[in-house]
Amino acid sequence: MFVPTPTHHDQQPTAGPPWWLVIGPGFAALIGLFLLTVIYRFDGSSALQIELGMSSQSLLLSGLVAYLVAAAIAFPAGLLLGARFPTSVTVPALFLMLLGVVLVAFVPSSGLLLVGRVLNGLGAGAAIGVTVALIRRLQSGRGAATGAAAGVGVLALVIAPFLGGLLSDAFSFRLVYVVAALFVVVALVVTGVVGIVALTKAKPQARPMPYPPQA
Repeated sequence: MFVPTPTHHDQQPTAGPPWWLVIGPGFAALIGLFLLTVIYRFDGSSALQIELGMSSQSLLLSGLVAYLVAAAIAFPAGLLLGARFPTSVTVPALFLMLLGVVLVAFVPSSGLLLVGRVLNGLGAGAAIGVTVALIRRLQSGRGAATGAAAGVGVLALVIAPFLGGLLSDAFSFRLVYVVAALFVVVALVVTGVVGIVALTKAKPQARPMPYPPQA
């Protein structure tokens, strides 16, 4: 008996991730973009640069270049693994960001600043990779999600020096990173809750037992 093989049109398309799964990694990526430019200000030297006695070149290398290099290293991991394991990749990325933020908040020297910025970059790069991977697999609303993520990300990059400068002038640059640490903790909680909900929905439902054949 001839059994026709299913063609491409007969195969069911694989369902993409739900849109709400992007919330946790997206929030983490937003914090990472904010931390990228918060060390600078547009109207002069930042409080971090002055308090740590760093030159402009040293701040560029330790604060910006190290961050971008670390983010570039971690981004492929988030992009490749994020679609299948978004929570498992985002949670360690947030822990790296939290450790880096706390280190910068209480840093006594520019040497430890470099370590903190590298940790921030690794976490941010992985979170951005997960966000991109999830948005690429959305079945509907992919264009809107891409535009919203890009717009909010650019806003975070632009507004970070202003907010960082205001808090640094009023209090200290260390308070900026203490507040950032609180946001990272919130992102951890949000990512954990979303991951639990996704795991609960992914569990297969138990099939009812078939009735025994009657005589």
